[in-house]
Amino acid sequence: MLTLQHWLSFYEKNYVCVGRVIGRFYGEDGLPTPALTQVEATITRGLEANKLELQEKQTFPPCNAEWSSARGSRLWCSQKSSWNGSLALAPGGLKHVCYRLLQFLR
Repeated sequence: MLTLQHWLSFYEKNYVCVGRVIGRFYGEDGLPTPALTQVEATITRGLEANKLELQEKQTFPPCNAEWSSARGSRLWCSQKSSWNGSLALAPGGLKHVCYRLLQFLR
């Protein structure tokens, strides 16, 4: 749905609207149908989920990862030496994230 929203935003920015097609999303009166309202709500939820994911990546940036048959899996974090990679349980399953080790005062 977000890809559709991205395309629509591009289209609205670069082209002049000359009308609407009567059908699933617009009625004969030119007004949005309940189906369009549902699509718009889905897009809004998707945009909110993207925003939350970006915030999460700021807190726990994704790790760099590679796999080879000779070495197996390798994770590393490129931001700072005090960042370490780990598996984290998140909605939707396990994912590799980086976290900062806390340094305690002596």
